[in-house]
Amino acid sequence: MLVRAPREFIGRLRAERYAVPAFDVCNLELAKAVLEAAVEARAPVILATYTGDLAHAGLRPLARLIKALAEEAPVPVMLHLDHGTGFELAVRCLAEGYSSVMFDGSHLPLEDNVREARAIADVAHAVGAAMEGEVGSFGGEQGAVVLTEPADAAAMFDRGGVDLLAVSVGSVHGQASRLDLGRLEEIARRAPGPLVLHGGSGIHPDDVRRAVALGVVKLNIGHALFAAWLEGLREGLAASSDHYEVLARGMARVREEARRRFVLTGAAGKA
Repeated sequence: MLVRAPREFIGRLRAERYAVPAFDVCNLELAKAVLEAAVEARAPVILATYTGDLAHAGLRPLARLIKALAEEAPVPVMLHLDHGTGFELAVRCLAEGYSSVMFDGSHLPLEDNVREARAIADVAHAVGAAMEGEVGSFGGEQGAVVLTEPADAAAMFDRGGVDLLAVSVGSVHGQASRLDLGRLEEIARRAPGPLVLHGGSGIHPDDVRRAVALGVVKLNIGHALFAAWLEGLREGLAASSDHYEVLARGMARVREEARRRFVLTGAAGKA
């Protein structure tokens, strides 16, 4: 079931000190396998669509596919735009019924980032959705890692109007990492709202648990999920020429990976 009051739901996550994994899904099999794992774990879940996947599949077809699956699920589901590029894309996603949208303004000067985030947040709030901002960057396709300054994080909440904020404290897209927990603690002390970590696939489990205790409510998982999918497909191709069997192997690996993440973040059993 789609979460009907996303901002209230996010607030409860922070109050109850657990996080929900946000899985980047780009097709039927990934989305369905993640939802099956969420049901098995009795966990709320965030299904995220990355901008590249929307460009590949088409925003409306992919969004409507995932939304239809989410509406049938017996656990709370948020549909989320990951690394949105600006106002126009955010509005298009909100029109399709997204629970939350992200604006990645990490490449902008702080004041421009704040201004664009505020414009998107105002629209999201008007339709009952939540908005995620970003300050600092996580490497990978974003280029170099830029750690978040605590004062900048506070500004994104105070003047940018974000409901969640992605902060860079050592995690890197697609790589193993350890967090600067002292920096995260200072950000959590100064920023008056829930925090997000990207590059969640490779963060050390001990650091994940400590980050959740400090107020991280959303952990992005992309690389690990797709790696599990490919591993399962390779196993299936080695064992069978039946495409249903090949897809089933891939989905089984995705379910295993998703279940681990629900347990790690404390989301298991919360639905």
